[in-house]
Amino acid sequence: MISRRFLETAEILIYDPVAANRNATRASLLSLGYRKVAAAPTLDILSARLRDAPPDLLLAEVSGGDPQICEAIQSVRRGVLGDNPFIVVLATTWRRDASIITQAVNSGADDLMARPVSTGLLGERIRLHVERRKAFVVTSDYIGPDRRRVPRPGDAPGMDVPNLLKLRASDTATDDEIVRRIAQSVAAGKKKLNTEKVRRDAVQLCLQWHMLERRRSDAHDYAEILGRIGQVASEIKNRALLLRQDAVPGWCDSIEDSVRTLLELARAAAPDGDARRKAPLGMLGHTAMSLGRMLAAEEVEPAQLVALDELVTRRSARFAAA
Repeated sequence: MISRRFLETAEILIYDPVAANRNATRASLLSLGYRKVAAAPTLDILSARLRDAPPDLLLAEVSGGDPQICEAIQSVRRGVLGDNPFIVVLATTWRRDASIITQAVNSGADDLMARPVSTGLLGERIRLHVERRKAFVVTSDYIGPDRRRVPRPGDAPGMDVPNLLKLRASDTATDDEIVRRIAQSVAAGKKKLNTEKVRRDAVQLCLQWHMLERRRSDAHDYAEILGRIGQVASEIKNRALLLRQDAVPGWCDSIEDSVRTLLELARAAAPDGDARRKAPLGMLGHTAMSLGRMLAAEEVEPAQLVALDELVTRRSARFAAA
């Protein structure tokens, strides 16, 4: 049950570029008893608010005037936008086509509601997220609620994340104590998320290397795979710095240097290119696998990478055929 204290203290932000719809949502929340309700009419205003004073709950219209809203939500989840990746996000949409639904699901929103939404339904959805928040999945390209009914082989396990709404709903702590608990919960959750993301990215790094070592430099996806390796290494380095894993950034710098060298050699297309790329390619492989064994030893053995590569290939083929 939603307490009076929760209604008076929960901070809610509405993003909707259409003023009439934005005002209608705000009126519904006020009629439910919520008192701290703010609005963001543009993506710039929303981004500024998420950076400077993230809310407990974001209601975001994803079929409005700016298609970048779903990217902004995933940026929150990845820790790129703002300091709290655990905001509860309820996405709404007036459109019900598959593309909008897919974008919203892939954004990492906690829920998706088709408009129009009644006041009663809105209140019930919020209550459900106060009481039962889903675990998050952390992969190389997605952070957000676990929507799987039955995990498939190779799927990442879910992880429990802070439920800020439930903390805000506490009736047994002072306001200062709740603020302190929220800050501690977010800090602990971020450490857990970053640790899991580094581990998953280390596996992805080794998988990309496994794919690269079977390619010629003139293969159509050679540069693309190299780019992914560099991007993953950069992600690992940034999160390792936050985790104070002091040995990791230097390994990532070495990977990025090898990637730049190999991309330059591929672009030059020199007659002796294959001979010249042997040393940086060998260094890249050694560093990537060493980093993988350091961060995810049990998952980067060659046989496991082969199996994972085959699984990814089958899934990609099914997606392309759909």
